[in-house]
Amino acid sequence: MHGHRSAARAALISCVLASPGCVSLIAGKHTYAAASSPVRVNGAEIRMQVKPEGTEGGSYMMSAMVVSAAVATFDGPFRWRLEATGRPREHESLVIHRIHTRTGKTKRDEWYPAAHLGKRADFHHRKSDPGKARAVYEIPGLLVVKPREDGDLVVTVDLTVRAHGRSERRLVRFRMDPAEGRQDEFVFLPAEIVGSIGKPATEWEDQGWD
Repeated sequence: MHGHRSAARAALISCVLASPGCVSLIAGKHTYAAASSPVRVNGAEIRMQVKPEGTEGGSYMMSAMVVSAAVATFDGPFRWRLEATGRPREHESLVIHRIHTRTGKTKRDEWYPAAHLGKRADFHHRKSDPGKARAVYEIPGLLVVKPREDGDLVVTVDLTVRAHGRSERRLVRFRMDPAEGRQDEFVFLPAEIVGSIGKPATEWEDQGWD
């Protein structure tokens, strides 16, 4: 259930690298939506987020013009992460120790390799919302599931949140239901911006997460 990054988005990036300019991405997506409320641990609100990285067979088309266009239907596998929201100067870090996944239709029941976990994600204040701090824990590899085939998804996470110099460790559960949506994006990428692809860009990375 846990794999490596798909090349779906790489195809779009390759087109942009060949011809910097405007890129329009018109996409439907088969994804997951939260079926349960965010959980609270040590005063921080935590939610599971996923981002489809695969495409349906034959659904991906490119138009290499001055304005490049891509049409796709995104599907699993997924990038996945935990987002924790707390308060500046109070919440310090988030650590994931273990992850277990279970699917409703196919009854897949798996533990994620713990050796890939255990790093610390620090909270940082948000310029757009000075009263809040956010920590994002990117889970390595891809979550290899298909919403229409595997059905609902339950992710159980053993995690620790540190705040006020005190750590709280809890086992929490996130319930996700299959959902459909759109992921339309239109961005202008001049040559100097294209050259920065692969470098940290918080706002860019936040696009397309469910």
